[in-house]
Amino acid sequence: MGKTYVIWWHSAFIDEINRDAITLAQIVDTTNRTMKHLQELQKLEANRQIKVKTTEALNPIYLEIINPAVESQVAKNPLVEILHE
Repeated sequence: MGKTYVIWWHSAFIDEINRDAITLAQIVDTTNRTMKHLQELQKLEANRQIKVKTTEALNPIYLEIINPAVESQVAKNPLVEILHE
């Protein structure tokens, strides 16, 4: 059974926002946290350890592990979901 690593935009940070008492500060905070996690993945991509698979859509974004040594790091990223094929 193979693993597929994806990022679902609809749940990346939107689901964390309290809809009963929404504030711009809360939106900025959750967006900043999301950006931090994306930047961790961006560093791996810049070092050619992972890459984004080209697909027809951007939701989800599929990640390809190029260097198996970083697989656990990708799997631990809160934005990444593992799908089992």
